[in-house]
Amino acid sequence: MEDAESPIYDLIDLTMGLAERTQALIAQVLAELDLTHALANAVWRLGGARTPPSMRELAHDLRCDPSTVTFLADRLEQRGLVTRTVDPANRRVKILTLTDTGRLARRRLVEAMTMGSPLARLSPDDQRTLRTLLSKAMSDRP
Repeated sequence: MEDAESPIYDLIDLTMGLAERTQALIAQVLAELDLTHALANAVWRLGGARTPPSMRELAHDLRCDPSTVTFLADRLEQRGLVTRTVDPANRRVKILTLTDTGRLARRRLVEAMTMGSPLARLSPDDQRTLRTLLSKAMSDRP
């Protein structure tokens, strides 16, 4: 058993503290946007530089069952945050795309998370180093 003075204990403790602060930070924004954590996570993952994902791809990204993404897509569509369209290359595939309202909501989420995060206190070089280390720790490769 690891004792409370070991580096791994400290890292886990710091990681848990970061998660707690992050959850508190986003709680206000979720209330403002009337989103649950699951809906916000879907909105977060729908943005970015990549092309809009299929519902199956989003399920993979969210590590959930495709039926869960159907439920989330229904809720996001009701709120006017996404549109669901048929992929012209494969009519059996549905694509989710953020609407203008959805992009604004995502921007608000990103701003809250990036600007208010304790990680924002680190220099860009330190952020890159931490990203490299965390990526290594989270890698599926030994």
